[in-house]
Amino acid sequence: MKLDLQKWKLHLTKVLIIGLIFFVCLSILQWFVIVYLISIATEMLKEAVISQAPDEVDRDDVIKTFERVKKRAQQLPFSFITGKINIRKVKAAVEYAIASVEDGSWDAEEIKTLLRFMNASIGYKRDTE
Repeated sequence: MKLDLQKWKLHLTKVLIIGLIFFVCLSILQWFVIVYLISIATEMLKEAVISQAPDEVDRDDVIKTFERVKKRAQQLPFSFITGKINIRKVKAAVEYAIASVEDGSWDAEEIKTLLRFMNASIGYKRDTE
């Protein structure tokens, strides 16, 4: 009876180790997928903002902001753990972007406000405003 219990524990240990390895690999894969999806989303939003932006908006500022966001997103989850990304501010920026584009176009002030939201969400502060 004692020998059967030891074999059972040995088999259970092997199954749990295999399960642990599987879930660690799955979490790493999910991390890469999330970073890739965020990268695609920022590129799509950047192109939409640039193509619809009026002449008053500095396109260089738009590109630099989206590149900063993309760079921080590629550093996930460490940028979140260290506080370089504020999820509440990211959520506010996304909600503002959705509300701003409901009429089908962007105006200059909406884009500038969105860029300020995005810069704040990644902890970027401009020297002069």
